Amino acid sequence: MTTHEIHVTDGALAPEAITSEARATLWSTPRELWAPRTVRVHEAGATQAEPGRVVASTLTAGRPHTSARKIVDVFADTDEAFRDAVAAAVADRGFVSDTRPEPIVIKFEEHPGAAPLTEAHAEILADLGFVRDVDPVPSVESTRPGSATHARGWSKWLGAAPTRRAPYYGQTTDVTCGAVTSLMMFEGAGLTKFGADGDANQSRELSFWRRATNMPACEPVGLAVATAEEITATGVTRGLPRVILSAEDLVLLEWYADQPHEYRLREQLQRDSQRAAKELGVEIERRWVPVEEIAELVAEGSDVFLLIDLDPLIGDPTPHWVLAHDVIGDALIVSDPWVESEQGETWVDTSEMPMPFSGVDLVTRWGDPAYRGVIVVPRG
Repeated sequence: MTTHEIHVTDGALAPEAITSEARATLWSTPRELWAPRTVRVHEAGATQAEPGRVVASTLTAGRPHTSARKIVDVFADTDEAFRDAVAAAVADRGFVSDTRPEPIVIKFEEHPGAAPLTEAHAEILADLGFVRDVDPVPSVESTRPGSATHARGWSKWLGAAPTRRAPYYGQTTDVTCGAVTSLMMFEGAGLTKFGADGDANQSRELSFWRRATNMPACEPVGLAVATAEEITATGVTRGLPRVILSAEDLVLLEWYADQPHEYRLREQLQRDSQRAAKELGVEIERRWVPVEEIAELVAEGSDVFLLIDLDPLIGDPTPHWVLAHDVIGDALIVSDPWVESEQGETWVDTSEMPMPFSGVDLVTRWGDPAYRGVIVVPRG
């Protein structure tokens, strides 16, 4: 039976006993949009007015509009205090709001360099229902063993867990989200062209981007064409992709409205992609696709690339591609190639990220007037 009491406060309240600079950085990194909270475990008899000695502190955070919460770090004096701190973080719902839904998964982020788990702590996590996540493909820094921010992940799904996994790869440039979204789909389909060499993986990422890009973004038709060509070339068990785009004509050209030469180049690239799509048999449907239909497509076995606005998620108004590869209840399971590392994210945040349908409806809008674009890749 626990002899501790729990107090939870907003913000990151770093334990004074932390002496490691790397570990202190976990607590000092700015992550306000992620609504950080500190769970403190006190000796028995503590009150808010007169708290007893703190024997464990836990930092949690999570992206808005997602149904996930991450335990960033647990600093504990004893194994018992560690257990109580993790359990209290799992139970905390003080962050839930209109923009922060009830979580369906709690993630635990291990930092092998700054705060490696002891064998006893790993056993406690397992006893509390956490399962070690599959290691990601070496790509961004947090995926690479030996790097300063290398992380391992553990997940406690509070109900059903995903059954259709996509090996996680984080985009290593600002512009390769579309290419990486497609490549994660291929890895999930068993193509397995990524390996343990992060530099070789990046070369594959850039090679695919060169084929799909509209300089520098990947627009829906061009990305679908590059994906179709890869399916045909490799014989992977996937059907030809289908584009559902509510815009009547060319997209992602708004930055070049006052640069006629730059605009013309990208217009020519998109026209060429449209011709290639017709030759390959890639269908283009010009309509607004409801989120419920997207969820049905994923539930039936398709992988769906979603064109989203990153602003509601990380405060960056940028068009971006993510991969939807499973459905649990009223949430899409999304793997996002972008890791906002400057705000404390690692691949643990962005892999298998549950997003409720309301959040999906919010972020899958880009442009003025807003349009919605998805690429549907059916099972072969």
